[in-house]
Amino acid sequence: MNVTTTNDHEEERIGVVILFLSFSVLAACLSKIILSKILKNRITLPFTVTVLILSFIIGLIVTHTKTITNNFQRGEIQLSEIHPHLIYYIFLPLLIFDSSFNGHFYLVKHQLLSAVLLAGPGVLISTVIIAASSVYLFPYNWSWLTGLLFGSILCATDPIAVVALLHDSGASRSLASLIDFESLLNDGSAFVIFLIFKNIFVGETYNARLIITDILKFSIGGPVFGLISGFICVKILNRINGELEVEVALTFAISYLIFFIADVELRVSAVLALVTMGLYMAKHKYCISSNVQISLVSAWRMATYLINIMVFTVTGIILAKSLVNTATTIIAQDFVYSIVLYIVIHIGRALTVILLYPLIRRSGVHISWKDGLVLIWSGLRGSMALILVLMVDLDTRIDSVTRNHFLFHVSMIALLTLVINGTTSRFFIHFLGLKQGAKESQIVLSQALEHMQRETFSQLLQIKQDEKFAEVNWKVLDEYLPKKLLKELNEEENISSTEEVSQPLNLNGNQQFKTISMDNVNAVDRENIRNELVIRFLTAMSIDYEKQWYLGMIHRQTLDILIKSVEQAKQKRSFELHWQLLIEHFRLSFLLLNLMRFNYFDFINKWTNRLLFDHILLTIELTLGFHSAETRMDNILVLFPELITIDEQIMNEVCHEAKQYQLNAARVLHHLRKSYQLCWTAQMTKRCAQMLLKHQSIAIIHLYETGILDDNEYAHICKLIENKIFSLEYGKIQLSDDEKKIIEDPFDLLAIFKTLSNEDKLQWKSIMKSKHRWFQPDTILIEEHRPISTAYLIIRGIVECKTDTVSTYYMSDNIIGIDTLFSHSDNVCSEKTFTVSSGLVEAYVIDKDLLNTWLADENMCNQIYIEVALHTLINNYKLCLEDNHAQLKVLLCEKAKLLKNQSEIIVNSNSDDRLFLLTGTVTHLLDDDENHHLTPPLLIISAASNAYRLNLSSVVFTWTKDDEMNCFNVPSDDCIPSLQNSELSSPNVLYPRYSGETIEFTPRRQSIQVTPPIENLSHLQFIPSEIKIHNDSLI
Repeated sequence: MNVTTTNDHEEERIGVVILFLSFSVLAACLSKIILSKILKNRITLPFTVTVLILSFIIGLIVTHTKTITNNFQRGEIQLSEIHPHLIYYIFLPLLIFDSSFNGHFYLVKHQLLSAVLLAGPGVLISTVIIAASSVYLFPYNWSWLTGLLFGSILCATDPIAVVALLHDSGASRSLASLIDFESLLNDGSAFVIFLIFKNIFVGETYNARLIITDILKFSIGGPVFGLISGFICVKILNRINGELEVEVALTFAISYLIFFIADVELRVSAVLALVTMGLYMAKHKYCISSNVQISLVSAWRMATYLINIMVFTVTGIILAKSLVNTATTIIAQDFVYSIVLYIVIHIGRALTVILLYPLIRRSGVHISWKDGLVLIWSGLRGSMALILVLMVDLDTRIDSVTRNHFLFHVSMIALLTLVINGTTSRFFIHFLGLKQGAKESQIVLSQALEHMQRETFSQLLQIKQDEKFAEVNWKVLDEYLPKKLLKELNEEENISSTEEVSQPLNLNGNQQFKTISMDNVNAVDRENIRNELVIRFLTAMSIDYEKQWYLGMIHRQTLDILIKSVEQAKQKRSFELHWQLLIEHFRLSFLLLNLMRFNYFDFINKWTNRLLFDHILLTIELTLGFHSAETRMDNILVLFPELITIDEQIMNEVCHEAKQYQLNAARVLHHLRKSYQLCWTAQMTKRCAQMLLKHQSIAIIHLYETGILDDNEYAHICKLIENKIFSLEYGKIQLSDDEKKIIEDPFDLLAIFKTLSNEDKLQWKSIMKSKHRWFQPDTILIEEHRPISTAYLIIRGIVECKTDTVSTYYMSDNIIGIDTLFSHSDNVCSEKTFTVSSGLVEAYVIDKDLLNTWLADENMCNQIYIEVALHTLINNYKLCLEDNHAQLKVLLCEKAKLLKNQSEIIVNSNSDDRLFLLTGTVTHLLDDDENHHLTPPLLIISAASNAYRLNLSSVVFTWTKDDEMNCFNVPSDDCIPSLQNSELSSPNVLYPRYSGETIEFTPRRQSIQVTPPIENLSHLQFIPSEIKIHNDSLI
């Protein structure tokens, strides 16, 4: 009977708590509706502060009520007596994980050191300042140990309160991220300091060794455990596809599980463990399936919304109860001390920011004095301080008077910071002008609003010409035009720059639009505008990458690399950095480089080939993704022409810079398609498989919409299709047996050896094997003004030769440096620099001995002489010749006549004939018997008929002017044009890509959780029949 009564009483307690919390959520929602819809935000209280004030008032009323007559009051009383550990374990894990996991990882990464400074030394400074003020200002005769314990409670800014405040106040993303991350970290560090001082205070044995051990255990053990947990979670989530309920539930479960294990089982900082795990998962946020991403964000937003209401409800009633219950030991003078303490806390935070400011600046985070003021004002104390002080209040080993003073002052500081700072933060940020944003942001925003006006005006003119809208009341319609919207925007956000575009639209069709005047913009502002445009364009690229992933065009690993590089580029405001970071992933790994050195064993060679094949696939996919995003950026100016009116010169510079790297990507793709045909085939086959799966998705949607398929059939088939798409994420396309030889043999790719007999090929293949090398991107092969001892026969890859005005790119079958190496003089220096460009280069290293062996081989020497002559002509006689590199090669191979090692042969040349002396000497025979001996290298363009006598050492090429003219239309296959080539300004689309629009499909029944596929295939563009890069302007 007693057991039954106890159980009934426990159920009643739980029921009344749920009743009170349900009412709190309802009241909070109603208050938000009243403030936003009825009062039109005239009372600009942050939502969380509103909840706090309401619950505080309810708490005061219930606490002063002598008789308890209803379950509502009983629920308030039960909730006000909640154990602090319940608040700690129920509310904190979700809010901390949400803040770290749904935060902006790359902003946090940039601000990590600054946040650590504020959360480490900053917390210690604040603790000491608060302790000193409590010891010397309070009349309680506290010792320094008591003061330090008190300071450790109040030193931490509350992450729950700060996050909610920043979301409501409109602070900039960068500043909000720094404050948010700092509050999360100092929450963990303050908890460590609190536990140490509390244990010492209650008499536990502590020495310096134990203190240092605990600090290291909490500050290092927590992050290490969080990092390991995050790694495991990412691996698990990567193997789950499209399981909405599983993936969402998993993120909620792990936040509680990791928090509990870290705090209870491992005795490390649970907060730091959860923050670290959340940040690691934020870095790899695409471990969540593409079709679950939006739902996951919505689920967490809903959860944090409800928990924030509950947290501030509990905080309010606990504050009310704490102030009332300490009334017996608190006098009026203590309220004055709390106000003084409130001022001291802000002075201490200001000193902390000032002292750490130089170190913060050196860490790379640049905060203005206005940002510093917001940083000081954001030091809210809330639930975390209450949790710590309630732990003290429940510890009977501490005398009751001290506990009451602790509880009163902490409650007062929490109330004052939440109400005063929380209420005034929005006004403070507006007053400092931080909500409005920088000048360059306002200029871009102004033109965006101008674009909105233009689009609306265009649509309005079409409506007026439509007879179906002849009876429209145009005066009433005026309320729904951009003029009204911009006016409301100006009133709510105080964005003064929109006034320049907030003109009424002329319904008669005569509309004049203002543009931004750049007359008063100085050089610094122009640079800032340029940087802002680069950031906007890079942001557009990151969105495009996510769209490609959503459509299955790129893997999660590829998306991670692309997003990581573009986010780092945004920090430096540089297109170049984005491309260079991608090139870093084109490099061979340390493992692969070392495996290539042990090419004596078949099993190692097979392993090496598989790794190399996967590496080339990743290179292709990265380059395709980058090229696609850059190509679609061309549409920005077409769709948004108002950007040009900001500053045409700046826009042209930004677009030209972006175009350069687009052309670089096009060159790399051209090379990859030509040099790694099997890899390209596998990649394109996979994309065609994705295309077919998209077709199937569209067909299923059409069948479902017409009622042919019921809900279960539709969901089941869509699930099968999604599984096929997911299998392409980690699986490989199964090629036929005759295509499984992985990477093509390098020797077989070179045209220079193809004319040899099979026996000669085997001999030369054995010789060249020891000369085979791989070179990483940006490696300098030949440096200007340095002696040359080797040349390089390019097998695969692109080598750039850059001069002051133009760059030439060499590909397969070119031997760079061969002309200088061929010279018979010792220590001859190169006149140009040759660098590995935008990818790997596979080449044979050619030294003088190998070159002489080639020249001694009758089957090889003609090819080598042609190559030497080609490079010599390009490097020394470009101004005399009208042909480019490819045309000259055809000229020497097919048109020119090669004469070598023939004694006493007379060569007669007519007007405009060409004679090129490569080596040896020739004698110019003159009519007056005074013969001239000519030395190489020398190009002779005859102005009249002449005769030349060769000797045994002579190597000569002869051709006519007509031969040169016949080679003008020869396309290039071995060399890519310079950046000056205008025909590459609009390269063809190289692979299936997203066209920039998404058409969502919502199933008829909301219970079916299936990814909405692309409804209209016209938004996908696929592989053209041929990829061709023109080469009409080569050197």
